[in-house]
Amino acid sequence: MKNQNIMSTRTIPQMSKAPLVKSTLALGIVALIMQVAVPRAQAFDLSSLNGNYADSSVTLVPETGQHPLVRITAYAPYTTVALYTFDGAGGFTGRSVLNFGGGDIANTDFNQNVTGTYAVNANGTGSVNFTTVAGSQHRRHFVIGAGGNELKYIGTDLATGILSSGTMVKQ
Repeated sequence: MKNQNIMSTRTIPQMSKAPLVKSTLALGIVALIMQVAVPRAQAFDLSSLNGNYADSSVTLVPETGQHPLVRITAYAPYTTVALYTFDGAGGFTGRSVLNFGGGDIANTDFNQNVTGTYAVNANGTGSVNFTTVAGSQHRRHFVIGAGGNELKYIGTDLATGILSSGTMVKQ
C-alpha cells in the first residue's frame, strides 16, 4: 500500500456573522433582565431603622397575686398606640397612649414615656431594650419587614410575666 496524501477539496461554507451577533446580543439582554429581576437579600444595620414608626400593640399583664416565675393562669389585657422615633444609630424614644383592661386611657397627651436602645442583625432580626418613665425595663425581639418600613415584634419580660406583641409601621 502506498502512502497517499488525501486532500479534501470541500470547503466549509462561509456563515454570515449577523445571526451570531444577534444571538449574542439577545442572550446578553436576557441575562441583564434576569440580573435586574432577581431579588437580592437586603443587608440590615442600625441605620435600617431611622425616623418615626407608628406602633399598635396588645400586652397581657399577669393578674394580681400571680408570681411571674410560676405558670401564669390569668392575664389582664392592655392596648397601646405609640410613636417611636429611631435615630439610625441604636437609640430611640417613644410616646404612647395606653388603655389598661378597658379602663381609663393613660398619657392621652402622648408625652414621652419610653427611652431605649436597639440592635439590628444583618438578616433583619433584632431587639429593643427600653425603660419606661415608671422605671420598668423591657425587651422585645423583632423582625424588619417591607424593606425597613415595618417591624413585627414580641416581648416576654421574665421579671414581670408581661407578654406583648405588635407591629410598627414607618410613617
